[in-house]
Amino acid sequence: MELTKPNRDFRKAIAQLYLLDPDFQQIETIAGNLEIRSYEPTFASLVRIIVGQQLSTKAADAIFLRLSESLEILPSPIATCAEEELRKVGLSRAKVACCQTLAVAILEGKIDLESFAKLPDEAIATQLLQIKGIGKWTVEIFLLFCLQRLDILPANDLALQVAYQKLKNLSIRPTAKELIALVAPLTPYRGVVAHLLWHYYRYLHS
Repeated sequence: MELTKPNRDFRKAIAQLYLLDPDFQQIETIAGNLEIRSYEPTFASLVRIIVGQQLSTKAADAIFLRLSESLEILPSPIATCAEEELRKVGLSRAKVACCQTLAVAILEGKIDLESFAKLPDEAIATQLLQIKGIGKWTVEIFLLFCLQRLDILPANDLALQVAYQKLKNLSIRPTAKELIALVAPLTPYRGVVAHLLWHYYRYLHS
């Protein structure tokens, strides 16, 4: 789950984005070549994203590492693990319930992660949003990081709002609704926008 270089198709999408809004080219000039988070589309990756809800990347990574050291992150071990054991690694009660509900849904065939690569974004969201504790942000991060969908913008992400404000020299940080409207002309490359803004945010806070 380290940062990786974009593949050739992603670089082509970046080039198209730069034509639509040259301001984004400043990011790589200032912060260096883009590196992105790329996870395998697995149950473990989805658990990592759930762990990261409303936490810094550093804190989430630490919790996920402790979890992975305590048991194998597969549906069956997670579903049958005692709540107190999962709580010991730093998971909140709500996140324990979310991960275990997700694990059971997968074991019962209600969610089929292996089919997601062939499904449209909306169909994936419909499956995942039935799990209490999985919201829009979690689905969007899964689509971006695990399935490399390039037109997904998690506009509620504070880092994206802050980075966009800095890039565009705005006096006020845009709200999620405002960011969606501002980035709408950059469809179908809004996921590329997100990755570039995260890259810029990491640079600003390094």
